[in-house]
Amino acid sequence: MDMVHLGYLYAIAVGIVAAGTVGSMWALATGESPRFSLLLEPSMIAPLRALAVVAYAPLMLLFAAWHFVGNAIVGMLLVVASLGWSFLQGVFILTLFFGFT
Repeated sequence: MDMVHLGYLYAIAVGIVAAGTVGSMWALATGESPRFSLLLEPSMIAPLRALAVVAYAPLMLLFAAWHFVGNAIVGMLLVVASLGWSFLQGVFILTLFFGFT
């Protein structure tokens, strides 16, 4: 495995860790876990809810894939979407906050 593949895996890991951190902090602050249905409820903190849901989405998709274990096609599509989202989130975090290029 060369360094490029390790960089991809590192970006995916950073995205998953960031999603878990945001989800845990949201649950600690509000007493509920982030979910897509929060986007439908109007309130003054709707922008914060949207940020929490977008940041936590890779783990939501990964947990949804666990429920579709019996249907391999849907489960694998959800896993691929989750890993792709966490990769993009990890690249965003690594380039914006840590200056990786």
